[in-house]
Amino acid sequence: MIRERQRGAVSIHALFQAVAVFACFAGWFAIVTLFGGKALLGGFTAYSFYALIAIASLLLRAAYCANDDAARLSGLFPARLNLAARQTLFIGIVMAVFLVATKDKEISRVFLFSWLPILYVTLAATNLAMPHFVLPLVFSKSTRQSFLLVTRETELRKEERLTAWLKRQQRMGITVVGIAAPEGFKTGEMQANVLGSPHEIERIFYTYKPDVLMWMEPPADHRELTIALELAESQGSRLIFWDDLEHRFGARAWSAEIDGLNFVHFRREPLESPLNRATKRLFDIIIASTALFLAMPLLCVLVWGLHRLQSRGPLFFRQKRTGLGGQQFEIFKFRTMHTGSESDSRQASHNDIRIFSAGRWLRKTSLDEVPQFLNVLRGEMSVVGPRPHLPEHNSNWARLLNAYNVRSIVKPGLTGLAQVRGMRGEAKSDEDIVRRIESDLEYIENYSPLVDIVIVAQTAWQVFFPQKTAY
Repeated sequence: MIRERQRGAVSIHALFQAVAVFACFAGWFAIVTLFGGKALLGGFTAYSFYALIAIASLLLRAAYCANDDAARLSGLFPARLNLAARQTLFIGIVMAVFLVATKDKEISRVFLFSWLPILYVTLAATNLAMPHFVLPLVFSKSTRQSFLLVTRETELRKEERLTAWLKRQQRMGITVVGIAAPEGFKTGEMQANVLGSPHEIERIFYTYKPDVLMWMEPPADHRELTIALELAESQGSRLIFWDDLEHRFGARAWSAEIDGLNFVHFRREPLESPLNRATKRLFDIIIASTALFLAMPLLCVLVWGLHRLQSRGPLFFRQKRTGLGGQQFEIFKFRTMHTGSESDSRQASHNDIRIFSAGRWLRKTSLDEVPQFLNVLRGEMSVVGPRPHLPEHNSNWARLLNAYNVRSIVKPGLTGLAQVRGMRGEAKSDEDIVRRIESDLEYIENYSPLVDIVIVAQTAWQVFFPQKTAY
């Protein structure tokens, strides 16, 4: 019921954006025609086809990218601007693919791609307007719904989450008439009056006649569920439960229907999609091949010269690391430590005497990691993913977080979310390790090609502007 209201609001907003996109396209065409010094071939009729492509792309994304709903409906200012950037990028890619496929020579590429910044501003403005102007129009007084909350607890767990959720739902036309709770119930920051105990639910329900009866926890038994359902449906109301599986099981949970059966699972795995795996592998091959072709020969000569001057020995350093499925593989790096310096047995630390001076520069700029593109081409690593650890570190660090070994369900990466967040270098405490693991798990559950592109761009930036934790 609530989900349908949200998706309906998103659909209306998408149509509103479609009109705005067409208007800004027509406006930009008029400006270029009037002040650009020459008429565009084919006139507006020919160019309007690309406006329709942009609109179709926008509506397609709205229909199938439900992950964008939160940013549209209740996201903060940056989230709605980021959504506009993703929408603009998607439309730009679709238009570029269409231009290449059709080889349309009559359409000005300069016009189309100079329109994209204007498109971004238009989408950003309409995204910012969504919660404040569109939703109040969509959910008028006639479509508002009242909620009666019910709980057996004297104090709600996750009360902050519920309070924030209820506040956001006000924009969706939802109001709370009150809560039925045991004596001594603490409302905290939740603005809801206690109307009586759960034993008085029938009296409270018939007095306030809410549109929705919402229990704060699953029913204690089948009889309680039957009574609540009969009570709600006898008055044409809805019955819903907040089943906080994350609190009950200690991990975030998702429900899914798979071939006719309903399941609950505790990890999202975008890389289980064959399409996502193929996309990521293609991305890996392109990035690794480019880096090895352009940078590897020059770096080999440079590092070989530095070794001759400061620390004679092999060019590469090889070490066993743990990868996909817990399997071990040999990782490649440019050697940055003196030979015979226990480089296999312990992490590098700040001012580590094992590292020669030029090696410090290689490590700080991450240039010592470039040979790992060989591991990427061999399929042992990915460009982006959880960093591979030493086997002995895995066994020690797994005790800090039960989900540690979930990292091994994807290939390890040359760079990752933890690294671009500044979690590089020596892990000085258990808290440092846990923060890195949590970032790795966040990446695994939220992978997308765009996420990989952003992480690679941030990593490239840090090569020139290294973080303080890099050594």
